[in-house]
Amino acid sequence: MKKEHVQLTSVLFVVVLVCASGFALITFLPQNQGYSYTLNTFTSYDDLLAFLQERYETSMSQGTMYRDFGLKWENSAPGVAMDAGEALGSGGAPSYSTTNVQVIGVDEPDIVKTDGTYLYVLANQTIYILKAYPVFDATILATISVQNVYISDLFIRGDRLVLFGEEYESYDPEKGDVGIYGNYWWGGSSQTVIRVYDITDKTTPVLSKEVKIDGSYFDARLIDEYVYLVATEYTYNIYRMIDEQNYTLEIPTIRIDNDTQNISADKIYYVDVPELSDTMSHVLSINLDTNEVDEKSFMLGSSQTMYVSRDNIYLASAHYPVYALYMTQQGVPSTGIDETTILHKISINSGDITYIAQGEVPGHILNQFSMDEHNGFFRIATTVGNNWGEGSQTSNNVYILDADLKQISQIENIAPGESIYAARFLGDRAYLVTFVQVDPLFTLDLSDPYNPRILGELKIPGYSEYLHPYDETHIIGVGKEVDPSIDADKIHTTHAVYYTAILGVKLALFDVSDIEHPVEVAKVVIGDRGTDSPVLYDHKAFLFDREKELLVIPISLYEIPQATIDTINESNIIEIPQDWGQFTFQGAYVYHLSLENGFDYHGRITHQTPEQVQQQGQDYYWYWGSSDTDITRSLYIGDNLYTISNAMVKINALTDLSELTSISFA
Repeated sequence: MKKEHVQLTSVLFVVVLVCASGFALITFLPQNQGYSYTLNTFTSYDDLLAFLQERYETSMSQGTMYRDFGLKWENSAPGVAMDAGEALGSGGAPSYSTTNVQVIGVDEPDIVKTDGTYLYVLANQTIYILKAYPVFDATILATISVQNVYISDLFIRGDRLVLFGEEYESYDPEKGDVGIYGNYWWGGSSQTVIRVYDITDKTTPVLSKEVKIDGSYFDARLIDEYVYLVATEYTYNIYRMIDEQNYTLEIPTIRIDNDTQNISADKIYYVDVPELSDTMSHVLSINLDTNEVDEKSFMLGSSQTMYVSRDNIYLASAHYPVYALYMTQQGVPSTGIDETTILHKISINSGDITYIAQGEVPGHILNQFSMDEHNGFFRIATTVGNNWGEGSQTSNNVYILDADLKQISQIENIAPGESIYAARFLGDRAYLVTFVQVDPLFTLDLSDPYNPRILGELKIPGYSEYLHPYDETHIIGVGKEVDPSIDADKIHTTHAVYYTAILGVKLALFDVSDIEHPVEVAKVVIGDRGTDSPVLYDHKAFLFDREKELLVIPISLYEIPQATIDTINESNIIEIPQDWGQFTFQGAYVYHLSLENGFDYHGRITHQTPEQVQQQGQDYYWYWGSSDTDITRSLYIGDNLYTISNAMVKINALTDLSELTSISFA
C-alpha cells in the first residue's frame, strides 16, 4: 500500500529506549502547566506533523523515556441461555450458552461462538463453521483461511461473521523504506484487518466487507448491529526519522474494500493535556446491517485496558512519572504516589463516535473488571505503589467519577501492603480481593456514589483472581489455594508468603447476603502446586449456568505422585512436599454447583490420549506452554456439553458426560 509522506528538518530526534523483554518502559510526564484540557482537531497534515515534533522535542528536553505498552493487561453477566428445547432430537431450538462477558448486552469477541445450531471456531488460524445441533448431524460445513493475516477472534450475529486480525509489513532499507529511527533500528508496521462474511449459506461464506486500518488490533465489542473496534498505532510509525536532520510523516490510512484513503487531518483529534502522545487510537464502527463504516482517530497516549458499557468506551493507560524501578533521583524508594491511570471516555451511539472527557486517578488497574459504569457514574479500583523495598508499600483504592470523569468520592488505603487480585462491580455493590498472605474479600456499598463504604471483610487462606456472580447474594471465586505455613521460615517480608505456599486451583462460593459479614460457604481445590487454568487470566474460558447448576473450567492438572504421598504417610511427615506436582491431565472439570450442595464434582473431559499426556509431561514443565489438545473453551447446546481445543470439538452428554461424538480439525 503506497502512503503519502510529509518531510521536515528538525533537531535530533529523541532516542528511544527499546525494551527487548516486552516490559513497559516508563515515561516522565511533562510539567508544563499551559494546557487547556480541550479537545482539538488538526487543520492539516502539517499541523499534525508540527504537533508531534513539538511533543517529542518537549519529551527530549525533559529527559522523557518512551513507553512501549504493547500488551493488554488482561475481563457483569454470565453467558445468557437462549430458548429451551430438546437435547438430541430435531425438536424446537435448544437453549445454549454464550460468551461469558462483563456487561449484559455488550458482546466480546472470542475464539468460539455459537448460535445454538452452528459452531464458529478459530483453531490453528482457520475458521471452522460446524453444524453442531442436532448432535447426530454434527459435521464441518466450511472453513475460512485468510492469507497473511493473523486472526485474533471473531463475532457472530445472525447471518454475519466478523473476523479480526492483523497483517504485518516489514520495512526494507534496500528498497528505500524509512526506518523507525533511521539507522538505529529497522522494523515494520501493522494493519488491523476486519472481514465481514455473509454466511446465509453456511457451506459457502461470502466476503461482504473488508476494512483495513493502520495500527495493531486492540479490542472490539458488539452492541446490537454495531461492531466497535479500537486499533492502536505508535506515533513513531507516523512521525519517523530518516536521519539526524530529516523526518517524515506517514499519514495513517484506512482501506474500505478496494478504496484506500488517507485519514483526514480533521478526523484526528487530540486532547490538550500534559501527556506524551505516543499512540494514536483509531476507533471504528461498522453497521452489520448496512456495512456502513465510521472512523475517528485520537492521540490518547498508550491505551492498555478497555472497558465498554452500552453507551461508552473507556480507554485506560498507566503513567509512571518516576524511574522504572520506583527509585527517585536520590536513590530513595518511591511510594508510588505519583503513579496514575489516565482515562478517556468516548461515546458510542448507534455507530456515532464522540470524544467526551478525560480523567485521572492515582494508581494502576488490574484488568477490565477494575472498571465499571453504573447510573451515569464511573467506578474504578486501583493499586498504588509496590512492596519491592524497605519503606515502600502498596495501597488500594476505589474512586467514583461523574459523567465528565471528575472525581466525586473515594475509598483509599484499602489493605495496605497488599495488591488487588480480583475486582467486580455489580450494581450498587463492589467486591475486591487483595492478597499477600491471606485472601481478604472486601464488600463495598456504592449505592450512594458520593459516600461509598466498605461494609465487610472476609479473611481466608488463598486468593481469587476472577469473581463471577452466582446470584444477587452469592459470588463465585476462581484462584489459588495457599498454605501460609509452608516455608514460612524463608519469608523476610512482613505479611508475605513464600512461593511454595501457593498450591492448586481453588473454586470458592461466597455468601454476601449479609454484606457486612461475607462467608465462604463452599470450596474445592483442584490439584497440587503447578495446577493452572486459563480462567485465571481469561474470563471467556469460564462456563456457568445457574439454572442447569453447571460450572465448567479448563484445568492443567499437576499432582504430587502417589509414591511420594505414600512415603510421606509412612514417615509421618506432616508438611506438604515442596516439589512441583507432575503433569497428569489437561481438560475440562465439570461441577454441579448449587447453594445446597456446593461444588459437586460431576466428572472431567479431555482431548488427550494417555500417550499424549505422558509425552506432554515429559516435554515441558508446568509453565512452558500448551498443546493443540488443550481444551480452552466449553459451551452447551441443549443437554450436550461441547469442549473445544485446536485439535477438535468433542460432544458429551451433560447427564453422565458420556461421549457422543467428536469432530477433528486435522
